[in-house]
Amino acid sequence: MNKVAVYVRVSTAEQAETGYSLGTQLKACRKRAVMLGAVQIEEFVDDGYSGEFIDRPALTQLRKMLSNDEVSAVIVYDPDRLARNLAHQLLITEEIEQAGAQLVFVSVSFEQSPEGKLFYSIRGAVSAYEKEKIKERSLRGKIGKASQGKIIADAKPFGYTFNKEISNYEINESEATIIRQMYNWLVTEKNGTATICKRLNEMGIPSPRKKKPWIVSAVYRLLTNPIYQGTHVAMRYRYQKVGLNKRVKTLRPETEWITIPVPPIVKPTLWQNAQNQLKENKSKSKRNLKHEQLLSGLVYCGKCGRKMTITYSGNKDQPKSYYVCISQRSNSTLYSEQERCPARRIPTELLDQTVYEHLYQLSTHPRLIKQYLLTRQNPVNTKNLYTSLERLTENKERLEKQQTMVLRWYRQQMIVEAEAERQLKEISDRIIDLEKNMAKVNEEITRISPPLSQTEILTVITKHFGQNDHSYEAKRSALQAVIKKVIAERKDTSWAKASRPEIEIELKFI
Repeated sequence: MNKVAVYVRVSTAEQAETGYSLGTQLKACRKRAVMLGAVQIEEFVDDGYSGEFIDRPALTQLRKMLSNDEVSAVIVYDPDRLARNLAHQLLITEEIEQAGAQLVFVSVSFEQSPEGKLFYSIRGAVSAYEKEKIKERSLRGKIGKASQGKIIADAKPFGYTFNKEISNYEINESEATIIRQMYNWLVTEKNGTATICKRLNEMGIPSPRKKKPWIVSAVYRLLTNPIYQGTHVAMRYRYQKVGLNKRVKTLRPETEWITIPVPPIVKPTLWQNAQNQLKENKSKSKRNLKHEQLLSGLVYCGKCGRKMTITYSGNKDQPKSYYVCISQRSNSTLYSEQERCPARRIPTELLDQTVYEHLYQLSTHPRLIKQYLLTRQNPVNTKNLYTSLERLTENKERLEKQQTMVLRWYRQQMIVEAEAERQLKEISDRIIDLEKNMAKVNEEITRISPPLSQTEILTVITKHFGQNDHSYEAKRSALQAVIKKVIAERKDTSWAKASRPEIEIELKFI
Protein backbone atom coordinates (compact mmCIF):
# COMPACT_ATOMS: atom_id res chain seq x y z
CA MET A 1 0.00 0.00 0.00
CA ASN A 2 1.65 3.24 -1.18
CA LYS A 3 0.04 6.55 -0.25
CA VAL A 4 -2.55 6.54 2.52
CA ALA A 5 -4.74 9.53 3.40
CA VAL A 6 -5.70 10.18 7.01
CA TYR A 7 -8.70 12.46 7.61
CA VAL A 8 -9.51 13.86 11.06
CA ARG A 9 -12.05 16.47 12.11
CA VAL A 10 -13.24 18.16 15.26
CA SER A 11 -15.91 20.84 15.58
CA THR A 12 -15.69 23.74 18.01
CA ALA A 13 -18.23 22.18 20.38
CA GLU A 14 -16.32 18.91 20.48
CA GLN A 15 -12.80 20.17 21.16
CA ALA A 16 -13.15 19.38 24.87
CA GLU A 17 -14.12 15.79 24.15
CA THR A 18 -11.01 13.66 24.75
CA GLY A 19 -12.26 10.80 22.63
CA TYR A 20 -12.55 12.96 19.53
CA SER A 21 -9.58 15.28 20.05
CA LEU A 22 -7.39 15.80 17.00
CA GLY A 23 -4.40 14.27 18.76
CA THR A 24 -6.29 11.12 19.66
CA GLN A 25 -7.69 10.71 16.15
CA LEU A 26 -4.32 11.28 14.46
CA LYS A 27 -2.50 8.86 16.75
CA ALA A 28 -5.05 6.08 16.18
CA CYS A 29 -5.21 6.69 12.40
CA ARG A 30 -1.41 6.72 12.04
CA LYS A 31 -1.18 3.44 13.93
CA ARG A 32 -3.75 1.85 11.60
CA ALA A 33 -1.87 3.19 8.56
CA VAL A 34 1.35 1.53 9.75
CA MET A 35 -0.54 -1.73 10.28
CA LEU A 36 -1.73 -1.52 6.67
CA GLY A 37 1.88 -1.15 5.49
CA ALA A 38 1.60 2.47 4.33
CA VAL A 39 4.75 3.88 2.71
CA GLN A 40 3.55 7.49 2.68
CA ILE A 41 0.92 9.12 4.91
CA GLU A 42 -0.90 12.30 3.87
CA GLU A 43 -2.83 13.96 6.68
CA PHE A 44 -5.93 16.13 6.23
CA VAL A 45 -7.10 18.04 9.31
CA ASP A 46 -10.30 20.10 9.65
CA ASP A 47 -10.01 21.89 12.98
CA GLY A 48 -13.22 23.59 14.12
CA TYR A 49 -15.48 22.51 11.24
CA SER A 50 -18.92 20.97 11.67
CA GLY A 51 -19.62 17.60 10.05
CA GLU A 52 -23.04 18.86 9.07
CA PHE A 53 -21.64 20.44 5.88
CA ILE A 54 -19.54 18.84 3.18
CA ASP A 55 -17.71 22.05 2.25
CA ARG A 56 -14.63 21.74 4.49
CA PRO A 57 -11.09 22.84 3.42
CA ALA A 58 -9.17 19.66 4.25
CA LEU A 59 -11.97 17.37 3.04
CA THR A 60 -12.11 19.29 -0.26
CA GLN A 61 -8.36 18.75 -0.72
CA LEU A 62 -8.77 15.04 0.02
CA ARG A 63 -11.59 14.68 -2.51
CA LYS A 64 -9.47 16.46 -5.11
CA MET A 65 -6.62 14.01 -4.47
CA LEU A 66 -9.07 11.10 -4.81
CA SER A 67 -10.24 12.38 -8.18
CA ASN A 68 -6.62 12.15 -9.37
CA ASP A 69 -6.34 8.52 -8.16
CA GLU A 70 -3.42 9.43 -5.88
CA VAL A 71 -4.56 7.53 -2.77
CA SER A 72 -4.76 3.79 -2.11
CA ALA A 73 -6.65 4.05 1.20
CA VAL A 74 -8.49 6.62 3.33
CA ILE A 75 -8.37 6.18 7.11
CA VAL A 76 -10.93 7.91 9.35
CA TYR A 77 -11.33 7.49 13.10
CA ASP A 78 -15.14 7.15 13.01
CA PRO A 79 -17.89 7.50 10.34
CA ASP A 80 -19.29 10.68 11.93
CA ARG A 81 -15.83 12.28 11.60
CA LEU A 82 -16.24 11.91 7.85
CA ALA A 83 -19.73 13.47 7.89
CA ARG A 84 -22.80 13.65 10.12
CA ASN A 85 -25.16 13.78 7.18
CA LEU A 86 -25.95 10.31 5.78
CA ALA A 87 -26.20 11.54 2.20
CA HIS A 88 -22.76 13.17 2.52
CA GLN A 89 -21.29 10.00 4.02
CA LEU A 90 -22.57 7.90 1.13
CA LEU A 91 -21.38 10.45 -1.45
CA ILE A 92 -17.83 10.56 -0.08
CA THR A 93 -17.76 6.77 0.28
CA GLU A 94 -18.78 6.42 -3.37
CA GLU A 95 -15.99 8.80 -4.43
CA ILE A 96 -13.46 6.74 -2.48
CA GLU A 97 -14.68 3.52 -4.12
CA GLN A 98 -14.62 5.07 -7.61
CA ALA A 99 -11.00 6.11 -7.00
CA GLY A 100 -10.16 2.46 -6.30
CA ALA A 101 -9.21 3.27 -2.71
CA GLN A 102 -10.08 1.43 0.48
CA LEU A 103 -12.12 3.14 3.23
CA VAL A 104 -10.93 2.19 6.72
CA PHE A 105 -12.46 3.21 10.06
CA VAL A 106 -10.51 2.86 13.31
CA SER A 107 -13.42 2.65 15.76
CA VAL A 108 -15.58 0.24 13.72
CA SER A 109 -15.05 -2.31 10.98
CA PHE A 110 -16.35 -1.52 7.53
CA GLU A 111 -16.83 -4.24 4.96
CA GLN A 112 -17.39 -3.64 1.26
CA SER A 113 -20.36 -6.01 1.33
CA PRO A 114 -24.11 -5.39 1.19
CA GLU A 115 -24.34 -6.11 4.92
CA GLY A 116 -21.39 -3.84 5.72
CA LYS A 117 -22.83 -0.98 3.68
CA LEU A 118 -26.22 -1.46 5.34
CA PHE A 119 -24.64 -1.23 8.79
CA TYR A 120 -22.70 1.85 7.67
CA SER A 121 -25.90 3.51 6.43
CA ILE A 122 -27.67 2.73 9.71
CA ARG A 123 -24.82 4.33 11.68
CA GLY A 124 -25.06 7.41 9.46
CA ALA A 125 -28.82 7.65 10.01
CA VAL A 126 -28.33 7.32 13.78
CA SER A 127 -25.67 10.05 13.72
CA ALA A 128 -28.02 12.40 11.84
CA TYR A 129 -30.81 11.55 14.32
CA GLU A 130 -28.55 12.32 17.28
CA LYS A 131 -27.66 15.68 15.71
CA GLU A 132 -31.35 16.60 15.40
CA LYS A 133 -32.02 15.46 18.97
CA ILE A 134 -29.24 17.73 20.23
CA LYS A 135 -30.79 20.65 18.35
CA GLU A 136 -34.24 19.84 19.74
CA ARG A 137 -32.98 19.59 23.35
CA SER A 138 -31.07 22.84 22.95
CA LEU A 139 -34.17 24.63 21.62
CA ARG A 140 -36.32 23.24 24.42
CA GLY A 141 -33.78 24.44 26.97
CA LYS A 142 -33.79 27.95 25.50
CA ILE A 143 -37.58 28.14 25.54
CA GLY A 144 -37.66 26.92 29.14
CA LYS A 145 -35.10 29.50 30.24
CA ALA A 146 -36.92 32.36 28.47
CA SER A 147 -40.27 31.25 29.95
CA GLN A 148 -38.75 31.72 33.41
CA GLY A 149 -38.01 35.36 32.58
CA LYS A 150 -34.29 34.79 32.00
CA ILE A 151 -32.19 36.13 29.12
CA ILE A 152 -31.02 33.23 26.91
CA ALA A 153 -27.79 34.85 25.74
CA ASP A 154 -26.20 38.24 26.33
CA ALA A 155 -26.66 40.31 23.15
CA LYS A 156 -24.70 43.16 24.79
CA PRO A 157 -27.31 45.87 24.12
CA PHE A 158 -26.02 49.43 24.47
CA GLY A 159 -27.19 50.86 27.79
CA TYR A 160 -27.20 47.58 29.70
CA THR A 161 -24.84 45.23 31.54
CA PHE A 162 -25.60 41.52 31.78
CA ASN A 163 -25.90 40.02 35.28
CA LYS A 164 -25.09 36.30 35.05
CA GLU A 165 -26.47 35.53 38.51
CA ILE A 166 -30.02 36.58 37.63
CA SER A 167 -29.68 36.06 33.84
CA ASN A 168 -31.02 39.53 33.16
CA TYR A 169 -29.85 43.02 32.28
CA GLU A 170 -29.01 45.89 34.59
CA ILE A 171 -28.95 49.53 33.48
CA ASN A 172 -25.56 51.01 32.65
CA GLU A 173 -26.23 54.62 33.68
CA SER A 174 -23.43 56.23 31.65
CA GLU A 175 -24.76 54.65 28.43
CA ALA A 176 -28.41 54.98 29.44
CA THR A 177 -27.95 58.77 29.67
CA ILE A 178 -26.96 58.78 26.00
CA ILE A 179 -30.01 56.67 25.09
CA ARG A 180 -32.37 59.08 26.87
CA GLN A 181 -30.73 62.06 25.15
CA MET A 182 -31.25 60.43 21.74
CA TYR A 183 -34.95 59.84 22.43
CA ASN A 184 -35.29 63.45 23.61
CA TRP A 185 -33.66 64.78 20.41
CA LEU A 186 -36.05 62.68 18.33
CA VAL A 187 -39.34 63.31 20.12
CA THR A 188 -38.90 66.78 21.66
CA GLU A 189 -36.66 68.47 19.09
CA LYS A 190 -37.99 66.49 16.07
CA ASN A 191 -34.48 65.65 14.85
CA GLY A 192 -33.99 62.89 12.29
CA THR A 193 -31.66 59.92 12.73
CA ALA A 194 -28.97 61.49 10.49
CA THR A 195 -28.96 64.69 12.56
CA ILE A 196 -28.81 62.70 15.81
CA CYS A 197 -25.90 60.69 14.42
CA LYS A 198 -24.04 63.86 13.47
CA ARG A 199 -24.57 65.44 16.90
CA LEU A 200 -23.30 62.34 18.69
CA ASN A 201 -20.09 62.34 16.63
CA GLU A 202 -19.60 66.09 16.99
CA MET A 203 -19.91 65.78 20.78
CA GLY A 204 -17.37 62.96 20.81
CA ILE A 205 -19.78 60.53 22.47
CA PRO A 206 -18.45 56.96 22.12
CA SER A 207 -20.54 54.63 19.99
CA PRO A 208 -21.40 50.99 20.80
CA ARG A 209 -18.51 50.13 18.47
CA LYS A 210 -16.16 52.05 20.78
CA LYS A 211 -13.43 53.57 18.59
CA LYS A 212 -15.59 53.74 15.46
CA PRO A 213 -18.00 56.66 14.82
CA TRP A 214 -21.76 56.50 15.11
CA ILE A 215 -23.65 55.48 11.96
CA VAL A 216 -27.29 56.20 11.12
CA SER A 217 -28.33 52.53 11.02
CA ALA A 218 -27.06 52.05 14.59
CA VAL A 219 -28.99 55.11 15.77
CA TYR A 220 -32.16 53.81 14.12
CA ARG A 221 -31.79 50.38 15.76
CA LEU A 222 -31.41 51.96 19.21
CA LEU A 223 -34.47 54.15 18.67
CA THR A 224 -36.66 51.21 17.59
CA ASN A 225 -35.49 48.51 20.02
CA PRO A 226 -38.34 47.69 22.46
CA ILE A 227 -35.82 46.69 25.12
CA TYR A 228 -35.46 50.37 26.10
CA GLN A 229 -39.11 50.52 27.16
CA GLY A 230 -38.55 47.43 29.35
CA THR A 231 -39.36 44.53 27.00
CA HIS A 232 -36.84 42.04 25.67
CA VAL A 233 -38.22 39.72 22.99
CA ALA A 234 -36.75 36.20 22.92
CA MET A 235 -37.31 33.47 20.30
CA ARG A 236 -38.17 36.14 17.74
CA TYR A 237 -35.96 34.75 15.00
CA ARG A 238 -35.13 31.30 13.74
CA TYR A 239 -31.53 30.77 12.65
CA GLN A 240 -30.70 28.03 10.18
CA LYS A 241 -27.12 27.19 9.34
CA VAL A 242 -26.79 26.72 5.58
CA GLY A 243 -23.00 26.70 5.31
CA LEU A 244 -19.83 26.71 7.34
CA ASN A 245 -19.97 30.46 7.96
CA LYS A 246 -23.45 31.32 6.76
CA ARG A 247 -26.77 31.44 8.60
CA VAL A 248 -30.23 32.38 7.37
CA LYS A 249 -32.40 34.41 9.77
CA THR A 250 -36.19 34.14 9.47
CA LEU A 251 -38.89 35.70 11.61
CA ARG A 252 -40.84 33.26 13.77
CA PRO A 253 -44.65 33.54 14.09
CA GLU A 254 -45.50 36.12 16.75
CA THR A 255 -47.22 33.41 18.80
CA GLU A 256 -43.77 31.84 19.43
CA TRP A 257 -42.23 35.05 20.76
CA ILE A 258 -41.45 35.21 24.49
CA THR A 259 -41.30 38.62 26.19
CA ILE A 260 -38.94 39.05 29.13
CA PRO A 261 -39.22 42.10 31.43
CA VAL A 262 -36.03 44.15 31.80
CA PRO A 263 -35.37 47.46 33.57
CA PRO A 264 -36.69 50.26 31.28
CA ILE A 265 -34.43 53.14 30.27
CA VAL A 266 -37.25 55.29 28.83
CA LYS A 267 -40.96 55.34 29.59
CA PRO A 268 -43.22 53.27 27.28
CA THR A 269 -45.11 56.44 26.24
CA LEU A 270 -41.84 58.11 25.17
CA TRP A 271 -40.79 55.00 23.25
CA GLN A 272 -44.11 54.90 21.38
CA ASN A 273 -43.91 58.63 20.61
CA ALA A 274 -40.45 57.95 19.17
CA GLN A 275 -41.87 55.28 16.83
CA ASN A 276 -44.57 57.69 15.64
CA GLN A 277 -41.99 60.42 15.03
CA LEU A 278 -39.80 58.04 13.01
CA LYS A 279 -42.78 57.17 10.80
CA GLU A 280 -43.53 60.86 10.30
CA ASN A 281 -39.90 61.59 9.39
CA LYS A 282 -39.93 58.75 6.88
CA SER A 283 -43.10 59.98 5.19
CA LYS A 284 -41.48 63.40 4.67
CA SER A 285 -38.16 62.04 3.39
CA LYS A 286 -37.10 63.07 -0.11
CA ARG A 287 -36.04 59.51 -0.72
CA ASN A 288 -39.69 58.50 -0.89
CA LEU A 289 -40.15 60.59 -4.04
CA LYS A 290 -40.34 58.31 -7.07
CA HIS A 291 -38.03 59.25 -9.92
CA GLU A 292 -36.83 57.37 -12.95
CA GLN A 293 -33.03 57.05 -12.98
CA LEU A 294 -31.96 54.62 -15.67
CA LEU A 295 -28.48 53.96 -14.26
CA SER A 296 -29.38 53.71 -10.58
CA GLY A 297 -27.07 51.17 -8.93
CA LEU A 298 -24.73 50.97 -11.93
CA VAL A 299 -22.69 54.20 -11.61
CA TYR A 300 -19.21 54.25 -10.01
CA CYS A 301 -16.99 57.22 -9.23
CA GLY A 302 -14.19 57.69 -11.77
CA LYS A 303 -11.99 59.44 -9.21
CA CYS A 304 -12.01 56.99 -6.27
CA GLY A 305 -13.81 53.89 -7.60
CA ARG A 306 -16.60 53.93 -5.00
CA LYS A 307 -20.23 53.49 -5.94
CA MET A 308 -22.26 56.61 -6.67
CA THR A 309 -25.62 57.18 -5.04
CA ILE A 310 -28.46 59.58 -5.87
CA THR A 311 -29.08 62.87 -4.09
CA TYR A 312 -31.65 65.62 -4.63
CA SER A 313 -31.63 69.40 -4.45
CA GLY A 314 -33.91 72.31 -5.29
CA ASN A 315 -37.71 72.41 -5.10
CA LYS A 316 -39.01 69.56 -2.94
CA ASP A 317 -41.97 69.05 -5.31
CA GLN A 318 -39.73 68.83 -8.40
CA PRO A 319 -36.19 68.28 -7.13
CA LYS A 320 -33.20 67.83 -9.41
CA SER A 321 -31.34 64.58 -8.98
CA TYR A 322 -27.58 63.95 -9.15
CA TYR A 323 -25.19 61.01 -9.00
CA VAL A 324 -22.75 61.70 -6.17
CA CYS A 325 -19.85 59.67 -4.76
CA ILE A 326 -21.13 57.63 -1.83
CA SER A 327 -18.23 58.86 0.33
CA GLN A 328 -19.97 62.25 0.35
CA ARG A 329 -23.24 60.74 1.54
CA SER A 330 -22.29 57.61 3.51
CA ASN A 331 -22.65 58.12 7.24
CA SER A 332 -19.40 56.24 7.89
CA THR A 333 -17.54 59.13 6.25
CA LEU A 334 -20.07 61.97 6.46
CA TYR A 335 -20.06 62.10 10.27
CA SER A 336 -16.48 61.02 10.88
CA GLU A 337 -13.07 62.48 10.11
CA GLN A 338 -12.44 60.20 7.13
CA GLU A 339 -11.45 61.93 3.91
CA ARG A 340 -14.24 62.32 1.38
CA CYS A 341 -13.82 62.01 -2.37
CA PRO A 342 -13.69 65.46 -4.07
CA ALA A 343 -15.49 64.26 -7.22
CA ARG A 344 -18.19 66.61 -8.47
CA ARG A 345 -21.78 65.45 -8.66
CA ILE A 346 -23.25 64.55 -12.07
CA PRO A 347 -26.84 65.31 -13.18
CA THR A 348 -28.66 61.98 -13.46
CA GLU A 349 -30.70 63.02 -16.47
CA LEU A 350 -27.60 64.01 -18.46
CA LEU A 351 -25.62 60.84 -17.66
CA ASP A 352 -28.62 58.54 -18.23
CA GLN A 353 -29.39 60.12 -21.59
CA THR A 354 -25.76 60.16 -22.73
CA VAL A 355 -25.11 56.48 -21.93
CA TYR A 356 -28.39 55.24 -23.37
CA GLU A 357 -28.05 57.21 -26.62
CA HIS A 358 -24.44 56.07 -27.01
CA LEU A 359 -25.43 52.41 -26.70
CA TYR A 360 -28.40 52.93 -28.99
CA GLN A 361 -26.09 54.39 -31.65
CA LEU A 362 -23.69 51.48 -31.23
CA SER A 363 -26.56 49.02 -31.74
CA THR A 364 -27.30 50.56 -35.15
CA HIS A 365 -23.62 50.52 -36.19
CA PRO A 366 -22.02 47.19 -35.17
CA ARG A 367 -18.65 48.31 -36.53
CA LEU A 368 -18.55 51.07 -33.91
CA ILE A 369 -18.91 48.50 -31.10
CA LYS A 370 -15.70 46.75 -32.16
CA GLN A 371 -13.87 50.07 -32.42
CA TYR A 372 -15.12 51.11 -28.98
CA LEU A 373 -14.02 47.84 -27.37
CA LEU A 374 -10.57 48.01 -28.97
CA THR A 375 -9.98 51.49 -27.57
CA ARG A 376 -11.01 50.34 -24.08
CA GLN A 377 -8.84 47.21 -23.88
CA ASN A 378 -5.10 46.86 -23.38
CA PRO A 379 -3.95 43.44 -24.69
CA VAL A 380 -0.31 44.04 -23.65
CA ASN A 381 -1.26 44.87 -20.06
CA THR A 382 -3.60 41.87 -19.90
CA LYS A 383 -0.85 39.54 -21.11
CA ASN A 384 1.55 40.88 -18.46
CA LEU A 385 -1.05 40.28 -15.75
CA TYR A 386 -1.58 36.68 -16.83
CA THR A 387 2.20 36.15 -16.85
CA SER A 388 2.42 37.53 -13.30
CA LEU A 389 -0.44 35.28 -12.18
CA GLU A 390 1.23 32.22 -13.68
CA ARG A 391 4.51 33.05 -11.90
CA LEU A 392 2.73 33.56 -8.56
CA THR A 393 0.87 30.25 -8.98
CA GLU A 394 4.12 28.39 -9.65
CA ASN A 395 5.71 29.91 -6.55
CA LYS A 396 2.71 28.88 -4.44
CA GLU A 397 2.88 25.28 -5.73
CA ARG A 398 6.60 25.18 -4.96
CA LEU A 399 5.95 26.35 -1.37
CA GLU A 400 3.17 23.79 -0.91
CA LYS A 401 5.61 21.05 -1.93
CA GLN A 402 8.04 22.40 0.66
CA GLN A 403 5.27 22.13 3.28
CA THR A 404 4.73 18.48 2.39
CA MET A 405 8.48 17.84 2.54
CA VAL A 406 8.84 19.41 6.00
CA LEU A 407 5.94 17.32 7.31
CA ARG A 408 7.53 14.18 5.91
CA TRP A 409 10.88 15.06 7.56
CA TYR A 410 9.09 15.55 10.88
CA ARG A 411 7.18 12.24 10.64
CA GLN A 412 10.46 10.48 9.82
CA GLN A 413 12.04 12.23 12.86
CA MET A 414 14.63 13.91 10.66
CA ILE A 415 13.90 17.28 12.30
CA VAL A 416 12.58 18.19 15.76
CA GLU A 417 9.09 19.60 16.35
CA ALA A 418 10.28 23.17 17.05
CA GLU A 419 12.23 23.34 13.78
CA ALA A 420 9.30 21.89 11.83
CA GLU A 421 6.92 24.47 13.32
CA ARG A 422 9.33 27.31 12.50
CA GLN A 423 9.75 26.24 8.87
CA LEU A 424 6.02 25.61 8.39
CA LYS A 425 5.19 29.04 9.85
CA GLU A 426 7.62 30.75 7.44
CA ILE A 427 6.23 28.84 4.46
CA SER A 428 2.62 29.54 5.51
CA ASP A 429 3.31 33.30 5.81
CA ARG A 430 4.86 33.35 2.34
CA ILE A 431 1.88 31.47 0.89
CA ILE A 432 -0.52 33.98 2.45
CA ASP A 433 1.42 36.86 0.87
CA LEU A 434 1.34 35.10 -2.51
CA GLU A 435 -2.41 34.52 -2.27
CA LYS A 436 -2.99 38.21 -1.50
CA ASN A 437 -0.95 39.19 -4.57
CA MET A 438 -2.81 36.61 -6.69
CA ALA A 439 -6.14 38.07 -5.55
CA LYS A 440 -5.00 41.57 -6.56
CA VAL A 441 -3.88 40.36 -10.01
CA ASN A 442 -7.15 38.48 -10.55
CA GLU A 443 -9.09 41.58 -9.52
CA GLU A 444 -7.15 43.67 -12.05
CA ILE A 445 -7.70 41.08 -14.80
CA THR A 446 -11.43 41.12 -14.06
CA ARG A 447 -11.44 44.91 -14.07
CA ILE A 448 -9.87 45.32 -17.52
CA SER A 449 -11.17 42.17 -19.24
CA PRO A 450 -14.90 41.89 -19.99
CA PRO A 451 -16.25 38.34 -19.48
CA LEU A 452 -17.91 38.39 -22.91
CA SER A 453 -16.11 38.40 -26.23
CA GLN A 454 -16.49 41.25 -28.73
CA THR A 455 -18.92 39.18 -30.79
CA GLU A 456 -21.02 38.33 -27.73
CA ILE A 457 -21.13 41.96 -26.57
CA LEU A 458 -22.13 43.05 -30.08
CA THR A 459 -24.96 40.49 -30.11
CA VAL A 460 -26.26 41.54 -26.67
CA ILE A 461 -26.24 45.27 -27.47
CA THR A 462 -27.93 44.75 -30.83
CA LYS A 463 -30.58 42.53 -29.26
CA HIS A 464 -31.55 44.86 -26.40
CA PHE A 465 -31.09 48.28 -28.03
CA GLY A 466 -32.34 47.46 -31.50
CA GLN A 467 -35.98 47.71 -30.43
CA ASN A 468 -38.35 50.62 -30.94
CA ASP A 469 -39.70 50.53 -27.39
CA HIS A 470 -38.29 53.63 -25.66
CA SER A 471 -40.34 53.47 -22.44
CA TYR A 472 -38.53 53.80 -19.11
CA GLU A 473 -39.03 50.11 -18.32
CA ALA A 474 -37.63 49.02 -21.69
CA LYS A 475 -34.61 51.35 -21.42
CA ARG A 476 -33.84 50.27 -17.87
CA SER A 477 -34.14 46.59 -18.83
CA ALA A 478 -31.81 47.06 -21.83
CA LEU A 479 -29.15 48.82 -19.74
CA GLN A 480 -29.26 46.18 -16.99
CA ALA A 481 -28.88 43.42 -19.58
CA VAL A 482 -25.76 44.99 -21.10
CA ILE A 483 -23.96 47.16 -18.53
CA LYS A 484 -22.12 45.98 -15.42
CA LYS A 485 -20.64 49.36 -14.47
CA VAL A 486 -20.70 52.95 -15.64
CA ILE A 487 -17.53 54.67 -14.40
CA ALA A 488 -18.08 58.42 -14.63
CA GLU A 489 -16.22 61.56 -13.60
CA ARG A 490 -17.05 65.21 -14.19
CA LYS A 491 -14.01 66.95 -15.70
CA ASP A 492 -15.10 70.55 -16.34
CA THR A 493 -14.23 73.28 -13.86
CA SER A 494 -17.15 75.57 -14.62
CA TRP A 495 -19.61 76.32 -11.83
CA ALA A 496 -21.96 78.51 -13.87
CA LYS A 497 -25.63 77.63 -13.53
CA ALA A 498 -26.21 77.22 -17.28
CA SER A 499 -22.93 75.44 -18.04
CA ARG A 500 -23.02 71.93 -19.52
CA PRO A 501 -20.93 69.42 -17.56
CA GLU A 502 -18.09 67.58 -19.33
CA ILE A 503 -18.20 63.95 -18.24
CA GLU A 504 -15.64 61.22 -18.87
CA ILE A 505 -17.44 57.89 -19.14
CA GLU A 506 -16.18 54.31 -19.25
CA LEU A 507 -18.58 51.40 -19.76
CA LYS A 508 -17.99 47.95 -18.30
CA PHE A 509 -20.06 45.33 -20.12
CA ILE A 510 -21.54 42.25 -18.45
